Amino acid sequence: MAQEDVAKALIDAQGSLYSEEMGAHIEHDTPQELFHWLIGAVMLSARINAGNAVEGARALRKKGLHKIEAILKADRAQIVRVLNRNGYARYDKSTADYIRDNARFVEEEYGGDIRGMRVADPMKAVQRIKGIGPAGAEIFAREVQLVWDELYPVLGKPGAKAATELGLPEEPERLAELAGSRERFVRLVAALTRAALEGPAEQVTAAR
Repeated sequence: MAQEDVAKALIDAQGSLYSEEMGAHIEHDTPQELFHWLIGAVMLSARINAGNAVEGARALRKKGLHKIEAILKADRAQIVRVLNRNGYARYDKSTADYIRDNARFVEEEYGGDIRGMRVADPMKAVQRIKGIGPAGAEIFAREVQLVWDELYPVLGKPGAKAATELGLPEEPERLAELAGSRERFVRLVAALTRAALEGPAEQVTAAR
């Protein structure tokens, strides 16, 4: 029962997804929402606080700059300005370039629909996106596995580290069984990632 209590406390206290904080509804599995999360994964991949990345990605959405068509029409200065004023000043110029280049790449390579990545190896395909390497691919996979069967279940290194420290199994399959459903597993992965980066919440420590 102890592991179940810890898992529940993690989900309840720290189980919000980074994608939903950005405003991306990846549960819809639509091209626009998935592309916004792809941008988010690029931003989270940089050496910057996750909260700043979330703030920047959320600001892009408010300006409509999470849509490929809008990005392709916008000038670089506009995107840089949004990032600079919303927590992402350190990497505003390079990230603006990544966003513009990736919008163009996804439009040309996948007709604007990154679900085409599922045809081959999604983890390799996503690393063709500028600004995403192995760690970024892991970030993307952790949440898109909610709707992409090919990637389920995946935990990631930060989550595995936190699971071990909290007395939970670090094998994704065992954690998925403990969580009880795919959505709860994805939220548990997010919670473990947050616990690794920010420390476990008081509720989690008490449950342990």
